[in-house]
Amino acid sequence: MTQVFVSLKNNNISRLLLVTGLFLSGTFSLWSQRCPQDGITPEEFARRRVDLISKMDTSSILVMRAPETSSEYDQMNYRQDPDFLYLTGVDAPGYTLLLIPKGLPVEGRKKQCILFASSMYFSGLQNFSGENIPHAAFTGKYDTVVEDMEFKKQFRQALSGARKLYYSAPDLAFIHDWLNDKPYFIEKDVHKTLRLIAPDLKFESPAHLIAGLRQVKSPEELELIRNSIKITGDGILSAIRTCQPGIWEYELRAAIEYQMLKQGAAGVSFRSIIGAGRNSLSPHYMKNNCKTQEGEVVVMDVGASYHGYAADITRTIPVSGKFTKAQLEIYNVVLNIQEELIRMVRPGLTTGEIDKKAIELIKKAGYGKYILHGVTHSLGMEVHDVSASDTLVPGMVITIEPGIYIPEDDIFLSADYHTMGIRIEDDILVTKEGYEVLSEKIPKQATAMERRIE
Repeated sequence: MTQVFVSLKNNNISRLLLVTGLFLSGTFSLWSQRCPQDGITPEEFARRRVDLISKMDTSSILVMRAPETSSEYDQMNYRQDPDFLYLTGVDAPGYTLLLIPKGLPVEGRKKQCILFASSMYFSGLQNFSGENIPHAAFTGKYDTVVEDMEFKKQFRQALSGARKLYYSAPDLAFIHDWLNDKPYFIEKDVHKTLRLIAPDLKFESPAHLIAGLRQVKSPEELELIRNSIKITGDGILSAIRTCQPGIWEYELRAAIEYQMLKQGAAGVSFRSIIGAGRNSLSPHYMKNNCKTQEGEVVVMDVGASYHGYAADITRTIPVSGKFTKAQLEIYNVVLNIQEELIRMVRPGLTTGEIDKKAIELIKKAGYGKYILHGVTHSLGMEVHDVSASDTLVPGMVITIEPGIYIPEDDIFLSADYHTMGIRIEDDILVTKEGYEVLSEKIPKQATAMERRIE
């Protein structure tokens, strides 16, 4: 999925229930969730928490809350906060995580990590799918799971002597009373109340600490990303076989997403972009409601979400089954530039250097007027994944996605080149030696885009 000149970092951080009074209500959450063992082991979840605690000062604590739902639609399409999911493996609302580096006595043993869950789960009840909500990711020596009614007591105890609180609560920052046109900064009241318990307390988001962990993928994470890429590729091949003049963009989308769901994807990692003709000129076009026409190209920017991990692949194909001479020329320019950019990838390189080289190469090819976006971003649990730095390190996964977009009223090129957007995108693993193209098995040569792949 493209970005417009800058790297987008989606920090959709979990809400923290820290209102005045510090009382966590006992929410009965009956949502089903993926089992934490699906691809990521309990040991890895425990290691992630240990790694995060090692980055925290012993006088600090961290608290996060899984987002709640506010409508039936939200309940049916629940998406856990990526940071919360990364640390816990829990994909349901109604949970709170507390990390205490110095430890906290719980049932006679010192614990550094406490997960608070609804008391319903301790009574042996099951969720609507008939499965017990798993807490298998909390089997480490310093982990424990307790009822949420214990939160107030444990949180106050953890605050005693604490000097820094890492917390996630962007929704507490500001509320606008539009009837009276008055702003309310709830976070100020939260800070004031907490300092009654811990006078020297400082407040900070844990996002930068977790980003440093998330940017380097483990072997288990990479396997999930590979699977996500594989089923995305199968969806693209299905669309190439399906495409013909007169087909609707949403039919191509359906062909792609059917294959994703058939092979176990939870859904898409972002809304599929299927843009034909003039719609190919819009990098973030998402309506997908136009009929394709003879002689057009169609840009397909899509990605599966597989057990919490994203793919992001773009292929551009001729609707008629064969590129025109002008289309083929631009396609090969973009492909050659993409391959040169991929060969650059190595540890120590910055994403800014890749973007700079992309602009240089497109200008050198004579198409500098037709650049609309940058060419790289991180990939992982989110399609625009978090990262602690723009410097590449082994274990990072990035995209390389140059594009050239020639508008329908362009005055510099002949009409043969008009109304043409060409973008090619692959997912790349940064290795110790250089790079690995994780999506190399998804065809991208012009001849492969032209023929009907069987």
